[in-house]
Amino acid sequence: MQYLLNNGWTPCIEFESADKAYADTHGWSGMDSSISAGYYDNRYWVMWKLPMYGCINPEEVLQEIRACTRAFPECFIRVAGFDNIKQVQCSSFLAHRPTNDTSFQGVNGRQVGDGGPQGGGGGGGGARPPPPPTQSTQKQNYSW
Repeated sequence: MQYLLNNGWTPCIEFESADKAYADTHGWSGMDSSISAGYYDNRYWVMWKLPMYGCINPEEVLQEIRACTRAFPECFIRVAGFDNIKQVQCSSFLAHRPTNDTSFQGVNGRQVGDGGPQGGGGGGGGARPPPPPTQSTQKQNYSW
């Protein structure tokens, strides 16, 4: 929350039921518009109250998330950060999952830390990530 507020972004809390929140094949773009992607493809979640214009205290945002969770415990709840100057969403993250959610899967092997055979770190285990691509094999992403 503090990161959103430090950047001057307006927090906005949204919620949606599981059957409407997830759409991995929706829309014309073919982009991932899953629950936590933060990408909207003609799909909107219900807004909890109004955006929190002028909010400077992260605890106020957390209180609203708790209130939304109490009112809609079986819905997904996310927080978006909007830049009022650029008129765009700059951040979005999932703040609550319903208790009956089965879409979540562990990260396994991508946690921060060593994760190698000696243990240590985030407990992911497994192989290290591949090295970054070299200049000659790197491709441009023109997805905009």
